Amino acid sequence: MPWTDALWTAASLLLGHLVPKDPDLFVFGGRQYGGNTAPVFERVAEAGRRGVWLTARAEILASGRPGVLSTRSWAGLWAAARAGAVVLTHSLGDFGPLVLPSRRTRVFNLWHGMPIKRISTADPRFHSRSYAKGNLREMARFEAMFATSPAMADLFARTFRLRPEQVHLTGQPRTDVLFHPPAPDFLDRYDPPLPPHSRRVLHCPTWREGTPVRLFPFADHDLAALETLLEELDAVLMVRTHPNDPGRLAQRGTRVVPMQGDVAPEVTDVLPHFDALITDYSSVYYDFLMLDRPTVFLPYDLAEYREAPGFYLPFEDIVSGPCPGDFAAFCAALREALTTPEHHAEARARIRALVYDHVDDQATTRVLQVVARPRRR
Repeated sequence: MPWTDALWTAASLLLGHLVPKDPDLFVFGGRQYGGNTAPVFERVAEAGRRGVWLTARAEILASGRPGVLSTRSWAGLWAAARAGAVVLTHSLGDFGPLVLPSRRTRVFNLWHGMPIKRISTADPRFHSRSYAKGNLREMARFEAMFATSPAMADLFARTFRLRPEQVHLTGQPRTDVLFHPPAPDFLDRYDPPLPPHSRRVLHCPTWREGTPVRLFPFADHDLAALETLLEELDAVLMVRTHPNDPGRLAQRGTRVVPMQGDVAPEVTDVLPHFDALITDYSSVYYDFLMLDRPTVFLPYDLAEYREAPGFYLPFEDIVSGPCPGDFAAFCAALREALTTPEHHAEARARIRALVYDHVDDQATTRVLQVVARPRRR
């Protein structure tokens, strides 16, 4: 840690304990601007609260959004010290180098998706990690988390050691956009331009700790044949790997192209532009279910994943589409998804009913109703 950051940390630690809290001042943050926190930040005034977004990222600071402050500024330091509540998606580490040490500051964790794989304390490897004790101390500060259904609320309560009444069935604010007119298209960000097309497929695998993802895990994978199929289907396939994953699309084609954060900063915002999804265990699958569109699964390391981190629900119970094991089967599944999207609709409906109590654009409103309540004594 640079010595200047150490000073910011020390100052926020001291002031955080000494300075009185403003119950109406809510501090927001995240690994980026978006996710589940941004929609709540943009509407927090409706709950009678003032919002500040703290970040160290230059592009967010340069955005000109009202209420955005640097975590390396006196204004940001004072906001952190005075915050009556903090709203986050990962951990209090989102606000580095500042810390928010006082238990007088309420902590609302919106998380960053309904998980398929086991996370945090549910991962059998958790207690061997160097950060385990610190994470447990932070969990003890969570006043509330937010889920999409009783099944999802139960796994959050067990994982983060919360009482059932601490997990609220609001839905995810990040999916409200799926019920609004689609975000502006992003094709102008591609150079060279993509070929004309009427269909799009998103390939969005999950992050694997310490192991780059295998995007097309077939011994007989043939990029040229895939390009030919996509041309026949009048489609393009866009690949988005997790920002922490060192794996990237090794060879760009004409119709098989990357779609990282430089093209679409927030993946949920652009899901309506896609006709089908390819994934393995990513929580984006649960988001995509709200659109009732087909998914093709590539769980090439399923046996390993069953061991660690494992799954909350049996994988077979949440799959709503084919799991091709070779390239020919993958091409057939892709063709089916784009030409007969009504296939597997019953499976999608069954899983959607398990994951979601609300299929609407009111999640942010419901979250605001929760955070506006006075703190229980």
